[in-house]
Amino acid sequence: MLNTTKKITAVFTAPRMSVAMAAMLLGTICLLPESGNAQVVGQCVNCHTMHNSQGGVSMSATSTVYQSLTKGDCVGCHTGGPTDLTDNNIPKVNHTGAPASTLAGGSFYWVATAGGNLSATGHNVKGIAGADVLGNVPPGGSALASQLTCAGTTGCHGDRAQANEYTALSGSHHAPNQNAGGVAGAVDGSTLANSYRFLNGTKGIEAADWEKVVSSAAHNQYYGVARTTDATVAGTISALCGQCHGAFHASSAAHAANDVGISFSNNMTSPWVRHPTDFDMFTVKAKEYGDYGGNLVNAYVPQAPVASNSIAAVKSNVMQVAGDAIVTCISCHRAHGSDQADLLRWDYTTMSAHGGTSTSGCFACHTTKDT
Repeated sequence: MLNTTKKITAVFTAPRMSVAMAAMLLGTICLLPESGNAQVVGQCVNCHTMHNSQGGVSMSATSTVYQSLTKGDCVGCHTGGPTDLTDNNIPKVNHTGAPASTLAGGSFYWVATAGGNLSATGHNVKGIAGADVLGNVPPGGSALASQLTCAGTTGCHGDRAQANEYTALSGSHHAPNQNAGGVAGAVDGSTLANSYRFLNGTKGIEAADWEKVVSSAAHNQYYGVARTTDATVAGTISALCGQCHGAFHASSAAHAANDVGISFSNNMTSPWVRHPTDFDMFTVKAKEYGDYGGNLVNAYVPQAPVASNSIAAVKSNVMQVAGDAIVTCISCHRAHGSDQADLLRWDYTTMSAHGGTSTSGCFACHTTKDT
């Protein structure tokens, strides 16, 4: 294996091949991460080809010609077998068999092999899964111009002002990651390369192993804000989700059409009509949320992650000060997909109020609802 170095973020662009073909590509691109640096270094030949021909044979895993002189779509690097999470130190977010566990973002496996109600188990990215049963209309949002992609105008990663996926991510893999304030792993969203997982403008702290090994002390640190109005604050992970699922992040009368039979002017306070995002549980610590992670230490709960308004360091304990236990979209959902409906982190149908002493799922935050 050629000696190459790279910190790979959970990004995959322009998928145009089957899972089988993507798996074939894994052997052709071997990149290793360098802690605190997203800049690619090493042998160019591992990813690129000049003329796409050697001895009359295509240099790519298939006969397809790919942009930017690459040997294949990046999804090939991020596809692995059921037990592969970071094979060759590359994060796997798509699997050829049902994975027993996943990285922080989950896996596309379930939506790629969807049948019946499993169609809601992941984002229906073009080239990985068929179109969503809702068409190209994200729940709580407006219609996209085409099926969801990994990057670009109809994707999550890269510059969403660029329609082409390659153009949307152009330069990001080769640009140096200038960690905010010199803190290893922290990115401030100032540039695409300096954005959390290449989610343009998003802030956070990236776990070096993408949460392959996760605990209250070792995890991604998501950025959030404590909102008291319906305004969207740039840079938060929930605001990123809200670019497509706007009605789920907002709560003003502007979205009253989505709330049949409900009339309100601004419901950023209780009683809620939809689950709040960018909401600080610390502000209501005296209520049911005070026992998140255990009331003696309030340890961060990886199954139900919360964000912070500070990305100075990863937080092991929360509910200590205002702004360190902020509810986000991904407190309940996994970005790529999961084995549960609606990309949830747990089985919502098994949540039973006052059924025991559970501290998982919904009860990780709503701690008094099961006692």
